[in-house]
Amino acid sequence: MNYDEEIPHARTMSLRQIEVFRAIMMTGSISEAARSLYVAQPSVSRVLQLTESRLGFLLFERMRGRLYPTPEAKRIFEEVMRAYEGIERVDNLVRSLSDGSSGKLNIVCSPSLGVHLVPLAIARFHAEFAQLPIQFEPLTHNHLVPRVLFGKGYIGVSMFEVEHPNIVTVPMESGQLLCVARKGTLARRRALEPKQIARMPWIDYEHDTPLGRIVGKVFRNERRPEPIVRVRSAISACTLAREGVGVAIVDPFCIDDAMRDALDIVPLRADDAHRLTASLLYSHIEPMSNAARRFVEILHAVLTTHLAPRRAARAG
Repeated sequence: MNYDEEIPHARTMSLRQIEVFRAIMMTGSISEAARSLYVAQPSVSRVLQLTESRLGFLLFERMRGRLYPTPEAKRIFEEVMRAYEGIERVDNLVRSLSDGSSGKLNIVCSPSLGVHLVPLAIARFHAEFAQLPIQFEPLTHNHLVPRVLFGKGYIGVSMFEVEHPNIVTVPMESGQLLCVARKGTLARRRALEPKQIARMPWIDYEHDTPLGRIVGKVFRNERRPEPIVRVRSAISACTLAREGVGVAIVDPFCIDDAMRDALDIVPLRADDAHRLTASLLYSHIEPMSNAARRFVEILHAVLTTHLAPRRAARAG
Protein backbone atom coordinates (compact mmCIF):
# COMPACT_ATOMS: atom_id res chain seq x y z
CA MET A 1 0.00 0.00 0.00
CA ASN A 2 1.30 3.47 -0.93
CA TYR A 3 0.84 5.76 2.07
CA ASP A 4 2.00 8.82 0.11
CA GLU A 5 -1.06 8.87 -2.16
CA GLU A 6 -3.22 11.99 -2.12
CA ILE A 7 -5.83 12.03 0.66
CA PRO A 8 -9.22 13.65 -0.04
CA HIS A 9 -9.87 17.16 1.35
CA ALA A 10 -12.77 16.11 3.59
CA ARG A 11 -13.36 16.09 7.34
CA THR A 12 -13.55 12.31 7.32
CA MET A 13 -11.02 9.53 7.69
CA SER A 14 -10.28 7.15 4.85
CA LEU A 15 -9.65 3.47 5.50
CA ARG A 16 -5.94 4.11 5.01
CA GLN A 17 -5.98 6.91 7.61
CA ILE A 18 -7.91 4.72 10.05
CA GLU A 19 -5.37 1.92 9.61
CA VAL A 20 -2.45 4.27 10.34
CA PHE A 21 -4.25 5.88 13.28
CA ARG A 22 -5.03 2.46 14.80
CA ALA A 23 -1.42 1.32 14.39
CA ILE A 24 -0.11 4.43 16.17
CA MET A 25 -2.62 4.06 19.01
CA MET A 26 -1.73 0.40 19.50
CA THR A 27 2.06 0.76 19.27
CA GLY A 28 2.48 4.18 20.86
CA SER A 29 4.95 5.58 18.32
CA ILE A 30 5.40 6.47 14.66
CA SER A 31 8.36 4.13 14.24
CA GLU A 32 6.60 1.09 15.72
CA ALA A 33 3.45 1.84 13.73
CA ALA A 34 5.50 1.96 10.51
CA ARG A 35 7.15 -1.34 11.41
CA SER A 36 3.80 -3.03 12.08
CA LEU A 37 2.44 -1.79 8.74
CA TYR A 38 5.61 -2.68 6.80
CA VAL A 39 6.00 0.87 5.46
CA ALA A 40 8.55 3.66 5.83
CA GLN A 41 8.34 5.87 8.90
CA PRO A 42 8.08 9.14 6.88
CA SER A 43 4.96 7.76 5.14
CA VAL A 44 3.20 7.20 8.46
CA SER A 45 4.22 10.66 9.72
CA ARG A 46 2.88 12.28 6.57
CA VAL A 47 -0.46 10.44 6.76
CA LEU A 48 -0.88 11.48 10.40
CA GLN A 49 -0.08 15.12 9.66
CA LEU A 50 -2.48 15.24 6.73
CA THR A 51 -5.20 13.52 8.75
CA GLU A 52 -4.98 16.04 11.57
CA SER A 53 -4.94 18.87 9.04
CA ARG A 54 -8.08 17.61 7.30
CA LEU A 55 -9.93 16.91 10.57
CA GLY A 56 -9.09 20.30 11.99
CA PHE A 57 -7.94 19.02 15.39
CA LEU A 58 -4.99 17.16 16.86
CA LEU A 59 -5.06 13.44 17.45
CA PHE A 60 -1.82 13.36 19.42
CA GLU A 61 0.10 15.74 21.66
CA ARG A 62 3.88 15.71 21.04
CA MET A 63 5.88 15.97 24.27
CA ARG A 64 9.55 15.11 24.71
CA GLY A 65 9.56 13.00 21.57
CA ARG A 66 6.53 10.93 22.51
CA LEU A 67 2.94 10.87 21.28
CA TYR A 68 0.03 11.18 23.71
CA PRO A 69 -3.50 10.65 22.34
CA THR A 70 -5.94 13.51 22.80
CA PRO A 71 -9.46 12.94 24.23
CA GLU A 72 -10.77 13.13 20.66
CA ALA A 73 -8.34 10.41 19.57
CA LYS A 74 -9.45 8.16 22.42
CA ARG A 75 -13.10 8.47 21.41
CA ILE A 76 -12.27 7.76 17.78
CA PHE A 77 -10.15 4.77 18.79
CA GLU A 78 -13.10 3.19 20.65
CA GLU A 79 -15.17 3.27 17.46
CA VAL A 80 -12.27 2.08 15.34
CA MET A 81 -11.82 -0.97 17.58
CA ARG A 82 -15.54 -1.77 17.34
CA ALA A 83 -15.26 -1.59 13.56
CA TYR A 84 -12.24 -3.88 13.54
CA GLU A 85 -14.03 -6.36 15.77
CA GLY A 86 -16.84 -6.42 13.20
CA ILE A 87 -14.35 -6.99 10.41
CA GLU A 88 -12.79 -9.82 12.40
CA ARG A 89 -16.22 -11.43 12.84
CA VAL A 90 -16.79 -11.24 9.09
CA ASP A 91 -13.38 -12.77 8.48
CA ASN A 92 -14.09 -15.58 10.94
CA LEU A 93 -17.47 -16.21 9.32
CA VAL A 94 -15.95 -16.43 5.85
CA ARG A 95 -13.29 -18.81 7.14
CA SER A 96 -15.85 -21.03 8.88
CA LEU A 97 -18.08 -21.09 5.80
CA SER A 98 -15.16 -22.14 3.65
CA ASP A 99 -14.14 -25.01 5.94
CA GLY A 100 -17.71 -26.12 6.70
CA SER A 101 -17.61 -25.41 10.43
CA SER A 102 -20.43 -22.86 10.35
CA GLY A 103 -24.17 -23.40 10.32
CA LYS A 104 -25.98 -26.71 10.45
CA LEU A 105 -26.71 -29.55 8.05
CA ASN A 106 -30.40 -30.53 8.05
CA ILE A 107 -31.24 -33.78 6.27
CA VAL A 108 -34.57 -35.52 5.73
CA CYS A 109 -34.99 -38.68 3.69
CA SER A 110 -37.33 -41.50 2.75
CA PRO A 111 -37.42 -44.16 5.51
CA SER A 112 -35.73 -46.78 3.29
CA LEU A 113 -32.79 -44.48 2.63
CA GLY A 114 -32.58 -43.79 6.36
CA VAL A 115 -31.92 -47.44 7.24
CA HIS A 116 -28.30 -47.59 6.15
CA LEU A 117 -27.28 -45.43 3.20
CA VAL A 118 -27.91 -41.90 4.47
CA PRO A 119 -26.47 -42.76 7.94
CA LEU A 120 -23.35 -44.14 6.22
CA ALA A 121 -23.00 -40.92 4.22
CA ILE A 122 -23.48 -38.87 7.40
CA ALA A 123 -20.71 -40.82 9.14
CA ARG A 124 -18.31 -40.15 6.28
CA PHE A 125 -19.33 -36.49 6.13
CA HIS A 126 -18.81 -36.11 9.89
CA ALA A 127 -15.27 -37.44 9.52
CA GLU A 128 -14.53 -34.40 7.32
CA PHE A 129 -16.67 -31.80 9.14
CA ALA A 130 -16.52 -32.86 12.77
CA GLN A 131 -17.52 -29.40 14.08
CA LEU A 132 -20.69 -29.02 12.00
CA PRO A 133 -23.96 -29.92 13.78
CA ILE A 134 -26.18 -32.33 11.84
CA GLN A 135 -29.91 -32.93 12.14
CA PHE A 136 -31.19 -36.10 10.48
CA GLU A 137 -34.77 -37.37 10.27
CA PRO A 138 -36.33 -40.07 8.08
CA LEU A 139 -39.84 -38.98 7.05
CA THR A 140 -42.69 -40.36 5.00
CA HIS A 141 -43.21 -38.73 1.63
CA ASN A 142 -46.14 -36.59 2.81
CA HIS A 143 -44.01 -35.05 5.56
CA LEU A 144 -40.70 -34.92 3.72
CA VAL A 145 -41.77 -32.48 0.99
CA PRO A 146 -43.17 -29.79 3.35
CA ARG A 147 -40.00 -29.96 5.44
CA VAL A 148 -37.85 -29.21 2.39
CA LEU A 149 -40.24 -26.44 1.33
CA PHE A 150 -40.71 -24.67 4.63
CA GLY A 151 -37.79 -25.79 6.81
CA LYS A 152 -34.71 -23.57 6.96
CA GLY A 153 -31.76 -25.03 5.09
CA TYR A 154 -33.15 -28.55 4.66
CA ILE A 155 -32.10 -30.96 1.95
CA GLY A 156 -34.13 -34.06 1.21
CA VAL A 157 -33.37 -37.42 -0.36
CA SER A 158 -36.44 -39.15 -1.72
CA MET A 159 -37.19 -42.30 -3.71
CA PHE A 160 -40.35 -40.83 -5.18
CA GLU A 161 -41.05 -38.14 -7.74
CA VAL A 162 -41.71 -34.62 -6.55
CA GLU A 163 -43.20 -31.97 -8.79
CA HIS A 164 -43.30 -28.55 -7.19
CA PRO A 165 -42.24 -25.18 -8.64
CA ASN A 166 -40.20 -24.30 -5.55
CA ILE A 167 -38.39 -27.64 -5.19
CA VAL A 168 -35.34 -28.54 -7.25
CA THR A 169 -35.12 -32.29 -7.95
CA VAL A 170 -31.78 -33.80 -8.95
CA PRO A 171 -31.79 -37.55 -9.78
CA MET A 172 -28.83 -39.34 -8.19
CA GLU A 173 -29.00 -43.13 -8.59
CA SER A 174 -31.69 -45.59 -9.65
CA GLY A 175 -32.22 -49.30 -9.08
CA GLN A 176 -34.75 -51.98 -9.88
CA LEU A 177 -37.37 -53.28 -7.49
CA LEU A 178 -36.39 -56.37 -5.52
CA CYS A 179 -38.22 -59.40 -4.18
CA VAL A 180 -37.30 -60.56 -0.69
CA ALA A 181 -38.22 -63.63 1.33
CA ARG A 182 -36.93 -65.65 4.25
CA LYS A 183 -33.51 -67.22 3.67
CA GLY A 184 -33.87 -70.39 1.58
CA THR A 185 -37.27 -69.51 0.09
CA LEU A 186 -35.96 -68.11 -3.21
CA ALA A 187 -32.61 -69.89 -3.28
CA ARG A 188 -33.15 -71.43 -6.72
CA ARG A 189 -34.62 -68.38 -8.40
CA ARG A 190 -32.67 -65.77 -10.35
CA ALA A 191 -35.67 -63.41 -10.56
CA LEU A 192 -39.42 -63.28 -9.99
CA GLU A 193 -42.21 -62.14 -12.28
CA PRO A 194 -45.48 -60.64 -11.03
CA LYS A 195 -47.43 -63.75 -12.08
CA GLN A 196 -45.12 -65.92 -9.96
CA ILE A 197 -45.56 -63.69 -6.93
CA ALA A 198 -49.32 -63.92 -7.41
CA ARG A 199 -49.13 -67.62 -6.52
CA MET A 200 -47.13 -67.05 -3.31
CA PRO A 201 -48.00 -65.82 0.18
CA TRP A 202 -46.99 -62.19 0.03
CA ILE A 203 -46.77 -58.89 1.85
CA ASP A 204 -48.42 -55.85 0.25
CA TYR A 205 -48.52 -52.12 0.96
CA GLU A 206 -51.40 -49.87 1.85
CA HIS A 207 -52.88 -48.41 -1.33
CA ASP A 208 -52.28 -44.78 -0.32
CA THR A 209 -48.50 -45.21 0.07
CA PRO A 210 -46.02 -44.46 -2.75
CA LEU A 211 -44.84 -48.09 -2.78
CA GLY A 212 -48.45 -49.26 -2.73
CA ARG A 213 -49.16 -47.30 -5.91
CA ILE A 214 -46.00 -48.63 -7.55
CA VAL A 215 -46.82 -52.24 -6.67
CA GLY A 216 -50.31 -51.66 -8.01
CA LYS A 217 -48.78 -50.80 -11.38
CA VAL A 218 -46.63 -53.93 -11.23
CA PHE A 219 -49.80 -56.03 -11.04
CA ARG A 220 -51.79 -54.02 -13.55
CA ASN A 221 -51.80 -56.98 -15.96
CA GLU A 222 -52.09 -59.66 -13.28
CA ARG A 223 -54.66 -60.57 -10.69
CA ARG A 224 -53.43 -58.92 -7.54
CA PRO A 225 -53.38 -61.60 -4.84
CA GLU A 226 -54.81 -60.97 -1.39
CA PRO A 227 -51.85 -60.32 0.91
CA ILE A 228 -51.12 -61.97 4.23
CA VAL A 229 -50.50 -58.52 5.70
CA ARG A 230 -50.37 -54.91 4.52
CA VAL A 231 -47.65 -52.49 5.65
CA ARG A 232 -46.71 -48.87 5.06
CA SER A 233 -42.95 -49.20 4.53
CA ALA A 234 -40.38 -51.43 2.88
CA ILE A 235 -38.58 -51.73 6.21
CA SER A 236 -41.64 -53.41 7.77
CA ALA A 237 -42.01 -55.60 4.68
CA CYS A 238 -38.40 -56.80 4.97
CA THR A 239 -38.81 -57.58 8.65
CA LEU A 240 -41.95 -59.63 8.03
CA ALA A 241 -40.32 -61.41 5.08
CA ARG A 242 -37.36 -62.30 7.28
CA GLU A 243 -39.76 -63.91 9.75
CA GLY A 244 -41.24 -66.08 6.99
CA VAL A 245 -44.58 -64.31 6.58
CA GLY A 246 -44.27 -64.12 2.80
CA VAL A 247 -42.61 -62.55 -0.21
CA ALA A 248 -42.37 -58.76 -0.47
CA ILE A 249 -41.50 -56.31 -3.22
CA VAL A 250 -39.14 -53.67 -1.87
CA ASP A 251 -37.05 -50.78 -3.10
CA PRO A 252 -33.31 -51.28 -3.75
CA PHE A 253 -32.22 -48.86 -1.00
CA CYS A 254 -33.61 -50.42 2.19
CA ILE A 255 -31.41 -53.54 2.27
CA ASP A 256 -28.53 -53.29 4.73
CA ASP A 257 -25.92 -55.96 5.49
CA ALA A 258 -27.99 -57.53 8.27
CA MET A 259 -31.03 -57.86 6.01
CA ARG A 260 -28.89 -59.21 3.19
CA ASP A 261 -27.65 -62.03 5.44
CA ALA A 262 -31.18 -62.93 6.61
CA LEU A 263 -33.07 -62.73 3.29
CA ASP A 264 -33.13 -64.20 -0.16
CA ILE A 265 -33.03 -61.25 -2.54
CA VAL A 266 -33.78 -61.48 -6.26
CA PRO A 267 -34.75 -58.82 -8.80
CA LEU A 268 -38.34 -58.27 -9.85
CA ARG A 269 -38.57 -58.94 -13.56
CA ALA A 270 -40.72 -56.02 -14.62
CA ASP A 271 -40.60 -52.90 -16.76
CA ASP A 272 -37.89 -50.29 -16.29
CA ALA A 273 -40.77 -47.97 -15.42
CA HIS A 274 -40.80 -49.75 -12.06
CA ARG A 275 -37.25 -48.73 -11.20
CA LEU A 276 -36.87 -46.31 -8.32
CA THR A 277 -34.58 -43.28 -8.33
CA ALA A 278 -33.06 -41.67 -5.27
CA SER A 279 -33.24 -37.93 -5.87
CA LEU A 280 -31.88 -34.91 -4.08
CA LEU A 281 -34.47 -32.29 -3.13
CA TYR A 282 -33.80 -28.73 -2.07
CA SER A 283 -35.64 -25.44 -2.05
CA HIS A 284 -35.45 -23.31 -5.17
CA ILE A 285 -35.68 -20.27 -2.88
CA GLU A 286 -32.75 -21.27 -0.64
CA PRO A 287 -29.65 -22.62 -2.45
CA MET A 288 -27.57 -25.35 -0.81
CA SER A 289 -24.59 -24.49 1.36
CA ASN A 290 -21.10 -25.69 0.48
CA ALA A 291 -21.33 -28.23 3.31
CA ALA A 292 -24.60 -29.58 1.92
CA ARG A 293 -23.04 -29.89 -1.53
CA ARG A 294 -20.18 -31.91 -0.06
CA PHE A 295 -22.64 -34.18 1.74
CA VAL A 296 -24.47 -34.79 -1.53
CA GLU A 297 -21.18 -35.78 -3.20
CA ILE A 298 -20.52 -38.29 -0.42
CA LEU A 299 -24.06 -39.67 -0.54
CA HIS A 300 -23.89 -40.06 -4.31
CA ALA A 301 -20.75 -42.17 -3.94
CA VAL A 302 -22.42 -44.29 -1.23
CA LEU A 303 -25.46 -44.92 -3.44
CA THR A 304 -23.30 -45.85 -6.42
CA THR A 305 -21.32 -48.36 -4.36
CA HIS A 306 -24.50 -49.86 -2.88
CA LEU A 307 -26.09 -50.45 -6.29
CA ALA A 308 -22.94 -51.62 -8.08
CA PRO A 309 -23.30 -55.38 -7.29
CA ARG A 310 -26.87 -55.44 -8.61
CA ARG A 311 -25.82 -53.66 -11.76
CA ALA A 312 -22.98 -56.10 -12.30
CA ALA A 313 -25.32 -59.07 -11.81
CA ARG A 314 -27.82 -57.57 -14.22
CA ALA A 315 -25.13 -56.95 -16.84
CA GLY A 316 -23.89 -60.52 -16.44
